[in-house]
Amino acid sequence: MLSRTAEGLFWMSRYVERMDNTARLLDAGRRLDALPRQDGATSSEWTSIVIASGCSDSFPDDPESATSTTVREHLVRDETNPSSIVSCILAARQNAKAVRPSLTSEVWEAINQTQSELKKHLHNEFDRKNLNAFLDWAHGRAALIIGSVLGTMMRDDRYGFVQIGKWFERADATARLLDVKYHVLLPKVADVGGGFDYLQWLQILRAANSATAFRHAYGRSPDAEGVVDLLVLNPQSPRSLRTALEQLDFELTSLTKGNVGLQQKLLAQVKLQSRAIDQLALEDIFARGLHEWLTNFILETNNLARMTAVAFGFGAIPEPDAS
Repeated sequence: MLSRTAEGLFWMSRYVERMDNTARLLDAGRRLDALPRQDGATSSEWTSIVIASGCSDSFPDDPESATSTTVREHLVRDETNPSSIVSCILAARQNAKAVRPSLTSEVWEAINQTQSELKKHLHNEFDRKNLNAFLDWAHGRAALIIGSVLGTMMRDDRYGFVQIGKWFERADATARLLDVKYHVLLPKVADVGGGFDYLQWLQILRAANSATAFRHAYGRSPDAEGVVDLLVLNPQSPRSLRTALEQLDFELTSLTKGNVGLQQKLLAQVKLQSRAIDQLALEDIFARGLHEWLTNFILETNNLARMTAVAFGFGAIPEPDAS
């Protein structure tokens, strides 16, 4: 396959997944904003969304002064922000158009229609009601596109590059969503495990569409150990970091052809990180510090994405902001 086709499929998929995950971060901010404020909290939920989204540099103001309005505008409408929902939809369609012969009509129509419908939503002011409806729409469109890929594309190299784009983006986004909790941690250690702590973890699960999965898997109220286990280590969770690395291992194994040095080096590194998370204990994450572990994971995963770009001829990928 031509490298430019592989690149287009990879980035089309990443931008679709990023659209969905940016909506999830906004949903997390919306839900946390509805909770009672705690005296002495280290940061506002909207500051945490800016930091966790990796948009500290692109945000037009000091992130510490972030409000629901400024964050919403930057993460929804701002076309200068490559992670905004509008930018993701436009970029996904641009990449899809460039590789149109490699897509089924169902995938192309799902992406094309998403851009067409976007204009209608952008005419609305995003008050609480309209924002909720818009985020639901973004989730639904992403699910339709991903479902069209799963249901209509042949399991060949084209499909493989779509999948690795999705899994790289999902790994990064799940880690960032979990890291939102770090930035709004309770000020007193004694409050951890209390009612407010429970509500915060519940909102993170809901934003990840994983509240029902948590209840089925663990049968208890959300807590730090359970949520981190589900979204980091549980191989049955479709949003866990372990699942993402296992799927990247599987797809890159299929895509690696012969003894191509850079591709073999990439595959070896992915297998190394996949084995490491397979053997990781929950206690190890908390012993290191959840925020520190997540920050390192984000940097390592984005380094793998850059290696993928080089190994398959995409070129460079910008350095991520993992602060």
